[in-house]
Amino acid sequence: MFEMTESALVAAPIDEVWSDLTDAARLAEWIWPPRFETEAVVEPRELGRWEVRSSVAELAVLGRVLTLEAPTSLRLEWRWEGEEHTTDAELTLETAADASTRVTVRHTGFLSADERESHIEGWSNCVQRLVDRHGGVAEFG
Repeated sequence: MFEMTESALVAAPIDEVWSDLTDAARLAEWIWPPRFETEAVVEPRELGRWEVRSSVAELAVLGRVLTLEAPTSLRLEWRWEGEEHTTDAELTLETAADASTRVTVRHTGFLSADERESHIEGWSNCVQRLVDRHGGVAEFG
């Protein structure tokens, strides 16, 4: 199996970044580009839904919350709509200097290097949008 890790230093307090991940309206504002007209459903509890959908882009992530430890850790079962294979995405938040938050995405369970590479590109773009939302520095690779 293949895996990837991306991280960023986001210039916002941990509670605010946590809300960006667990509040559906806030998540929809940044996770995908505005042109996607993103809709999200978040049930911030174990086995709750964590779904992001774009009718415009014809794409959706059908996630399920595996573990949740507010405001530091969110682990998701991750599945693209129309696919059977699931992967595991864990987002961790750590308080950093100057009221910033270190965000780390660790995504595991890819069947191929190509699948991993497409997720590296996707997460890099998502993390960059989160940095753009608040300020900070993305660290890719």
